[in-house]
Amino acid sequence: MTTQTRNLPDIPVIGRPESHYAKLAHEAELHGDSHGREAAKVAQYVTLALDPALAWEEKRKYFTHALRRHCQPPPFPDDEIWAFYRKLSELVRQHAGAEALRIASAEDDMYAARLSLGQTRDKIEDEAEQLFGRIMGKGDECPDWCNETDWSQLRMIRDQWI
Repeated sequence: MTTQTRNLPDIPVIGRPESHYAKLAHEAELHGDSHGREAAKVAQYVTLALDPALAWEEKRKYFTHALRRHCQPPPFPDDEIWAFYRKLSELVRQHAGAEALRIASAEDDMYAARLSLGQTRDKIEDEAEQLFGRIMGKGDECPDWCNETDWSQLRMIRDQWI
């Protein structure tokens, strides 16, 4: 019985410029490496989403695009391929959850400071409701872009103010 050796790419490390990942995706496409292309595209979209100048809604669009378009295995994947795409999805969720928590934590700190300066809790609650509505949406179900651990932390922060 022979086993086929497959050269799946490593899960990308986030931290390089977006253009680096775009170049990797292009090179992988030229070489017919569909898995390498998808890994590079995931890194590219995660990097774009981490731009501090973007509003959360734009960040979420990049994260969900990466999940829906570039973290989907081909039809009838074997276990190795399935696991590779699952790891890509986990990478996106890890960064999306961390970014949502970063935004929520910064606002949490600001709300606490405003409260200590004497601002009324009612005004803060109204703003918090809007913020957490934008980040978390409606309902308490963990969305596809987030992992359960980060979602639980987001809910704890939200529940302090709403």
